[in-house]
Amino acid sequence: MQNCKSCSPSNCTMAIVHVVFNPTSGSYSSRKAEQILTQLRAVGLDPQPLLPQTLTESMQAVAELCKQATPPTIIAVGGDGTVNTVINSMPQGSATLGIIPLGTANVMARELGIRSQQDAIERIARGTVRPFTVGEASSTAGTRRFVLMAGIGADAAAVADVRSSEKRLLGKGAYVLAGLRRCLNWDNRLITVSCGGQTRRCNSLIIANAAHYAGPYRLVPQAGLFNPQLVVAPLPFSGPLGMLRFTAALFLRGSYAASDAFASGGDTISITGDKPVQLDGDSFGTAPLTIRLIPDFNNLIV
Repeated sequence: MQNCKSCSPSNCTMAIVHVVFNPTSGSYSSRKAEQILTQLRAVGLDPQPLLPQTLTESMQAVAELCKQATPPTIIAVGGDGTVNTVINSMPQGSATLGIIPLGTANVMARELGIRSQQDAIERIARGTVRPFTVGEASSTAGTRRFVLMAGIGADAAAVADVRSSEKRLLGKGAYVLAGLRRCLNWDNRLITVSCGGQTRRCNSLIIANAAHYAGPYRLVPQAGLFNPQLVVAPLPFSGPLGMLRFTAALFLRGSYAASDAFASGGDTISITGDKPVQLDGDSFGTAPLTIRLIPDFNNLIV
């Protein structure tokens, strides 16, 4: 993308960016949307806003954009759920993705080191891109991609138990409350994960494509959006007290290096057992499921 602030109106063709807002999000407002569009224009871009009212409309709008002969630049404005919706609407090799964080945890922004909304806009104006990797999960719930992580077990159960009223009021605190409720109704069943000749049995599991989790916390530091592998990280607890100790330690230290983690390479990951699943913070049915890597999925503005 070319920043053409120094051009005269008669000879300047501003780079078009398609900006996907989520008007149903609690963090959205028309004032914020107009502010973002104004900031994009100020750095020499031509933002074309999309305001789909439903998830289906959003996916259809992005899919239509990706049919263009020249791959479009699509900016996801919102949280990690909005980013996930966009990547699930893009065929591989069809677009460039940028993000402007406007969500609860903004894990994707943390992973990219985006410090603020203005920082995100300046990065979009510079237009430096890298091809990024995603994972794709398949189960009886269907097939869906994730860019950050898949969680199976305790964290997915907490995600499923988050109440929208608590999320609007407490933000990330709603996930803490949901986790405490799950501790009172603990699921002792184990799951089995197999990949590339390695097998682990555990109560809960993260398949990571990114180092960060729940905001600033580095749960799987070995993982990265630009690495051609996923990281399989069994979580080190089997009961509610163990989960509480683990969570407290993660919050206090800010990071956790899983001693039992291993890289998937290009091998398919198979998870058996009957436990809830979340992808990028949204529920996705239950295990069993399989997960595969999609390297060089699309370009990402960095």
